[in-house]
Amino acid sequence: MVEQTSLISLNKLTVQRNGRALVRELSFQLNSNECWAVIGPTGSGKTTFLQALAGQFHAGPAVLSRRVSTEFVSFKEESSRFSYNGYFYQQRYQATMSDSPEGSDPAYKSIPTLRTFLQLTDSSESLALIERLGLTPLLDRAFIKLSNGQTRKARIGKALLKHPSVLLLDNPFVGLDAAFRTELTGWLGELTKHGLTLVVVTEPDDIPSFITHIAEMENGQIRWAGSKENYRPGDPIWPEITLPVLKTIAQVADFEEAFQLRDVTVRYGDTVILNGINWAVRAGERWALFGPNGAGKSVLLSLLYGDHPQAYANDVSVFGHRRGKSGESIWDVKRRIGFVSPELHLYFPQGLSARQVALTGLTDTLTPPNRISPETEEDLWNLLSYFELTHLINCSFGTLSAGEQRLVLLVRAFLKNAPVLLLDEPFQAIDSFHIHLARHLIDSFQNKTILFVTHNQRELPDRIDKLFSI
Repeated sequence: MVEQTSLISLNKLTVQRNGRALVRELSFQLNSNECWAVIGPTGSGKTTFLQALAGQFHAGPAVLSRRVSTEFVSFKEESSRFSYNGYFYQQRYQATMSDSPEGSDPAYKSIPTLRTFLQLTDSSESLALIERLGLTPLLDRAFIKLSNGQTRKARIGKALLKHPSVLLLDNPFVGLDAAFRTELTGWLGELTKHGLTLVVVTEPDDIPSFITHIAEMENGQIRWAGSKENYRPGDPIWPEITLPVLKTIAQVADFEEAFQLRDVTVRYGDTVILNGINWAVRAGERWALFGPNGAGKSVLLSLLYGDHPQAYANDVSVFGHRRGKSGESIWDVKRRIGFVSPELHLYFPQGLSARQVALTGLTDTLTPPNRISPETEEDLWNLLSYFELTHLINCSFGTLSAGEQRLVLLVRAFLKNAPVLLLDEPFQAIDSFHIHLARHLIDSFQNKTILFVTHNQRELPDRIDKLFSI
């Protein structure tokens, strides 16, 4: 029998924020030669659990004992670290920005390149690790210009460069294309054979083969913990769905063609992101958009949504009008579109309440309106209720879990009942039940044009019936 050593232990830890208990009376022991998967519904305390293991909360030795070096990788943590107060949410696509900050906007100079972010040395071991992650060609690119999947690879790489004994990963496979997800799973499995201990927040359907133990969380507590062989997942019992009925009258689709791209090319300096793209989307069509990490999916959507200045240098028509030729403003475009994306999530201000965040969808900015109609107020409540978020309505966005934040941003996208939905990886960090709710709601929408980006075909709503790959 292999001898085990206690690496990290928690004893009756409770974490509260703004009067809300995130975890309660949490006790746990992580031993050597173990790798844990942490599962549970959205908002159950999974990320807080990993933060506790990482020592991010003030706790005395009677509550927390850590005996080894530990690294924690979390999308939610990085969202606050790289928020830039929302400044770069639209500026990240500026055509004048080269990959190097030299000579560009003074504010942009404070943004690190990938090489700086990684704190990379020239050791052969470090360079080999970055090469395996596929990040070597991107080292001198500004961190803000990386795709969602590329930034996730970078965060994992930065943690591994520190050679931790324990690596805590919060949803590491979310936002990664299938090929790299498979490669990363195999690689992490290899590292566990060389002594790395892993604790991974993931979905029950995505538990890697190297996992030895499972902890299932519910309402801020560990409901079940033990070896993977002894875990018996129950069949999900989901209540009957009652879809919300929006009182706000749906905006009329006053166009026959939503989007048209003709031989569209986007480049930053010598780097080509999109090359000769041709695509037409007619009113009422529902498309899935696929492509590997870094293929340019989010850039393509930014051309349509109005955030990307290179739309004006290309033949891009939105709602029947060519960008830069018709006199339509960016706000004329945005008012007809409900939008959510990993980048919007990443840069969203953390200090607004959940209610305020949802209402910003009405202004198409990061600021809520001064007043709303009674019908909109009712729609907001009904959407929050549908996604089981009403108890969080006045909570600060920054105190919510990543999954709760993403659900609030979905409410933001749906609230104005726009004729077009651009949904860029909308279900990241959301549990299977709430994905089930969101898919049914999206399928219930009538006469909407929908573009849905995902790496996971299981997430697609049933009524998505067209496919575009880049």
